[in-house]
Amino acid sequence: MQDRILAEMVTAFNRRDFGKAAERAAEGLLGAEGRDEVFWMGLGDACEGYRCLLAEDTDRAERHMIAAMQNLRTFGFSYQGFQVTALLAGLRRCTEEMRLVKGRHKRVFDITLLPQLRLALKVEENV
Repeated sequence: MQDRILAEMVTAFNRRDFGKAAERAAEGLLGAEGRDEVFWMGLGDACEGYRCLLAEDTDRAERHMIAAMQNLRTFGFSYQGFQVTALLAGLRRCTEEMRLVKGRHKRVFDITLLPQLRLALKVEENV
């Protein structure tokens, strides 16, 4: 079930439907235990951060993105079939871009910086 929820979250996120992606992350959190809880909380904060960013609430967006980075940074390259590093890089870059715009070093946020999420390839070995 978690695999289905994760795939639906990635699909919604990549369609830029961050509200729906956040709902899927919350659903994943409901069934999570232990370390998985931190993973799903990080995904939820990331989705909520990007939702706030598109709503032009950059202060809330930044808080969510920082919380997401803090929760996800311990998961390495991939976790539970999800490429964590791609999201972390996108969160970091978007946070930097928001700060440049808020500090008036740039005029507008570059929307092309929004990341695309990817599921990690699962390799099956026939031994």
